[in-house]
Amino acid sequence: MGRLWSPSARRCARWCDLPVALLPGIKRQRKGSPVKTSAAPLTPEAGVARWLRRHCKERPDQIAVRQHRGHGWEESTFRELDQLVDRTCHALVRAGIERGMRTVLMVEPGLEFLACTFAMLRMGVPPVLIDPGMGISGLASCLERARPRAFIGIPRAHRGRALLGWSRSTIEHRISVGPGWIPPFTSRLEDWRKRTEAAVPFSAPVLDSDETAAILFTSGSTGPAKGAIAHHGMIEKQVEALRDLHGIEPGEVDLPTFPLFGLFGVVLGMTSTVPVMNFTRPAEADPAGLIELIKRFSVTSLFASPALLGNLSRYLASHSLQLDGLRRVISAGAPARHDEIAALMATLGPGARVQTPYGATEALPLCCLDQQELLETARDSARGKGICIGRSVEGVEIRIARLDCPPSTDHLLANSEAGEIWACGPVVSRGYLNDPEADRFHKYQDQQGNHWHRTGDLGFRDSHSRIWFLGRLEQMVRTARGDLHTVAIERVFDVHPAVQRTALVGAGPEGSKLPILCIETRDDIAIDRNTLIDELRALGATVEGADRIERFCFPGSFPVDIRHNAKINRNLLARFAARSLP
Repeated sequence: MGRLWSPSARRCARWCDLPVALLPGIKRQRKGSPVKTSAAPLTPEAGVARWLRRHCKERPDQIAVRQHRGHGWEESTFRELDQLVDRTCHALVRAGIERGMRTVLMVEPGLEFLACTFAMLRMGVPPVLIDPGMGISGLASCLERARPRAFIGIPRAHRGRALLGWSRSTIEHRISVGPGWIPPFTSRLEDWRKRTEAAVPFSAPVLDSDETAAILFTSGSTGPAKGAIAHHGMIEKQVEALRDLHGIEPGEVDLPTFPLFGLFGVVLGMTSTVPVMNFTRPAEADPAGLIELIKRFSVTSLFASPALLGNLSRYLASHSLQLDGLRRVISAGAPARHDEIAALMATLGPGARVQTPYGATEALPLCCLDQQELLETARDSARGKGICIGRSVEGVEIRIARLDCPPSTDHLLANSEAGEIWACGPVVSRGYLNDPEADRFHKYQDQQGNHWHRTGDLGFRDSHSRIWFLGRLEQMVRTARGDLHTVAIERVFDVHPAVQRTALVGAGPEGSKLPILCIETRDDIAIDRNTLIDELRALGATVEGADRIERFCFPGSFPVDIRHNAKINRNLLARFAARSLP
């Protein structure tokens, strides 16, 4: 008797443009016999996309994401998001996207960003994520190194790609997301989706924990942008660490002002409320608008860069406002100011926490500190000790090694000795994409096979096993009288009420640089510059290192990174400071 495919198999083959033999769970059926399937389809062994499927089953009607479109807010439940992810998977398969195919993703934060990211993770397609605000030359450099085979983005990104010739020699598939004019030979994701019925689950491949999940490019604020290779197992460990570290629970409402944390929030079962803001300029986010969202949607968790946190705390204080429902504020990207955290805490309800995790694109979280311990160390910071970033999180080992030495036991330093910060653990990436020079500088594998990441930061460990951050190695000011650590010195002067922030730079040849303190003043406090300099000299007079600062300059608003608007570009300031010398 001849053999026929079951009706369900034929439908799946038609929807997905795949041979039926490739669809898990489908067997050939004898004509007239009942349709049977295997016991269970293969499911991924790794990947955070599994977490979305779980939330779809456990809390299908909970809002997963809300965003403002047109004249109002649109909401999608976990069930709706999961179904859209499945449709997106099928659409991408039809468009020619395959497992392991590096694919640039340039989609604005919101429902489509989540749908595309989860779909790619579910399929085993590594998204290449690059900060769009790093400029044309920076984007071109990252794309040249990534050598992507596909490009998924909004129409504006495709117009830039076509005009500037980004990855023209490697890109085979061009898919646009959202309305707008697109260049020739570019298809639309929605057109591919229309060819797939909404309720067809996507049978995800079995993913290995060591399989590449994503390529995450650094912002380029502290050196050339590098593409950190993130494995599925690493991302899952990061999500678990963030959940345990911050006590995040499903059902909470999140207000992420950084897209990656918005993704993590949905993975952890939170409702992501996407703010209306320029995500490459968080310092310019409207505090009144954020406060309105926090109150309107009963937000319980907020991610805020130090720049945004400072603006928010000042606005709350000046308008005598309280945020009683907010349980948690997470601030990362650069060290937050003690006075701004204290001001923010005064506006939060009992039991609320402000936490400052330490990490990097290549490794997070590594350490963490809550507001109580951070504020208790404020006096030490004002005395030039640096900034306490807390103890290492569970599963992470931090070592302090001599400068320019690997973290082997013969190069480790004792407590209170300043050196380079190295990190090892399941949340640490093992290498960079097509960047052997960065691998040689930042990565080290010990005799036991453990992978270590060189953060490029300077610090020390105190007698309570806490790590203190002193500044970046490449930004250390090497003078004839010894080395000066930038952040440690700056915090001595940052306590002045008229100072917004300071930056220590050097002018002259290496080893005999002249230390110069750049000053950005607050707009709401008027003070004579000569008077301010005299008062700053008085602050530094009793602190070793700070007492050697004799030159001061006022460059205006500091140049900062595009991701958090908090990391200071000291190289640009150094050039300004050198020109200001008589």
